[in-house]
Amino acid sequence: MKIAIIDDLIECRKDIESCLHKFFKKHYVDENIYIEEYSSGENFLCSFQKSAYDLIFIDQYMQELSGIETARQIREFDKLVILVFITTSRDYAIDSYQVRAGGYLLKPFSYDDFEQTLLLLDLAKLRNARFICLQNEKMLLREILWCDVDGHYIHIHTQQRGTLRYRIPFATISDMLLEYPQFLTCYKGCIVNLDNVDYLDELAFVLMSGDRILFSIRDRKKIENCYHTYLFQKAREEDLL
Repeated sequence: MKIAIIDDLIECRKDIESCLHKFFKKHYVDENIYIEEYSSGENFLCSFQKSAYDLIFIDQYMQELSGIETARQIREFDKLVILVFITTSRDYAIDSYQVRAGGYLLKPFSYDDFEQTLLLLDLAKLRNARFICLQNEKMLLREILWCDVDGHYIHIHTQQRGTLRYRIPFATISDMLLEYPQFLTCYKGCIVNLDNVDYLDELAFVLMSGDRILFSIRDRKKIENCYHTYLFQKAREEDLL
């Protein structure tokens, strides 16, 4: 998950970063988070691109461009990213709803305040809407059943669109998918989406679609452990949410 923190005070940025690491360690232990910090709305907007972030924390009171104005400009390009305002006053609470803010934290806040705000954001729904982009074509992660390599091409097997073929290195798709906990390498040149696995037999993953995806027999124990660890964590997250 890619997260931006926009605050002109470094101490506040570090407090948010610390709370984020604590929150994800507790609730989404398999989730990789990438945090980028900005000292002003202007600095952030200079490099901002649509769909670049899943979650953005914005301080309302900054020296130049305000948090609300920063949020308005973000919304011109990205209608879906989750915005959380952090401020010392409730005066701008109504304005925050005009830019469809997902949360509102009042300084000084405790970790418990932070945790409750993030739990209300429904991050599980956000994760379900994730996608990758290959050669200007967007694809939801949940669509992907598995992908494998065939010479200079990769095949991405999907639920809705059948098998998609791209002439790109397998390392490219590996780097995209393996940062997400639901994707697991079966053998060199093959990755499966564990969310679409029905069960594991002696030789293969059996998908809900009926497809059987073989895995390395040599690595069976490791693969089995990874699969059951993922199932446990997924069930735990569902219980917590």
